Amino acid sequence: MAAGGSYTDDIIGALDGDELNGLLAELTRDQSELFGGRDFISVLRGVLSGEIGLNFSNVTEFIFSVIGSSLSALAVLLATVVGVSVIYSAVGALKGGRHTESVSKAAHVAATACIVITVGVSVTAMFTMCAKTLSSMAAQINVLVPVILTLIAGVGGGTTAAVFSPAVAVITSGMFNLISSVLMPMLAAAFVFGVVGSISGEGGPNKMSSFLRSAVKWLFGTGFFVLTAVMSIQGVTANVMDNLGVRGAKFAIGKYVPVIGGYMSEGFNLVVSGGIAIKNALGYTALVLLLLTILPAVMQIAVLSLCLKLSAAIAEPFGDKQMGDMLQGISKTVSLAGGMMFGAGFLYFVFMLILMAAGNIFL
Repeated sequence: MAAGGSYTDDIIGALDGDELNGLLAELTRDQSELFGGRDFISVLRGVLSGEIGLNFSNVTEFIFSVIGSSLSALAVLLATVVGVSVIYSAVGALKGGRHTESVSKAAHVAATACIVITVGVSVTAMFTMCAKTLSSMAAQINVLVPVILTLIAGVGGGTTAAVFSPAVAVITSGMFNLISSVLMPMLAAAFVFGVVGSISGEGGPNKMSSFLRSAVKWLFGTGFFVLTAVMSIQGVTANVMDNLGVRGAKFAIGKYVPVIGGYMSEGFNLVVSGGIAIKNALGYTALVLLLLTILPAVMQIAVLSLCLKLSAAIAEPFGDKQMGDMLQGISKTVSLAGGMMFGAGFLYFVFMLILMAAGNIFL
């Protein structure tokens, strides 16, 4: 045990603590407490020793705190929609004057403008948050995955490491870049077309908004399916090849090295076990860091979508159908953005699970 502990300590000591700690720079105080601290190496040692682990009650408390802060931030949106809808309804109740129609049109334009400005601020903040979250996840993958792949290669998983090395660029520069540079701007355009169509009352912009949302669904769904399928198939194949190679090496050491072959074979097991333990502990900390990164974004988007749906339900009876349809369309755009963020996080999650499983069959 002492030798194994010394071996794992040597590997952990060789990790770049400054680069790993840089991943924790954007964590809030609550996120840092849930992660276990702001020193990545210390957290990794705590995970290996069993002293640090996720607590369900702490995670639940963190989720409710995110929801509470999101609701308080969106209180202005709900208050604006309710207030504007009530005022617009009161103005629409005026009848009998020759200026009634012109006043109603002016009130409609003013009410819609107030709602669009308020909602636009929240939606713009959402897109900014999505870009920041994707950038954080890409940084995590670029820092953590090469270390994990090195550990996998060190325990005999050279084929697995070679297979998954290109996946880092495919996910970060490919899928994540597709989301932030192509799909999110398409959703922003869908938001603009939806607003223009609702204000003008013409069907063309609304149809364009629906088309853009459908295109985003197909592009993201296709990319997600292809990446997940390819990674899963390649992972299974590479694991089998590495397993054969490692077991062959162990057999050769045990049978053909005279006198000390059996001891060397057991020492080989010890080295492999230590490397796998660190690899899995590093994968676990990466999953916790992913949870702390993606969960606030997904929850805030979900709360925003629900607030928009509630606003649409309030605006339609008090305001008019156009306002309700506009807010309903915006909520669909926001929900799609949340679905993409969840999908990106799930892709990261699956990729990390595959890497954590890689090499474990050697034992």
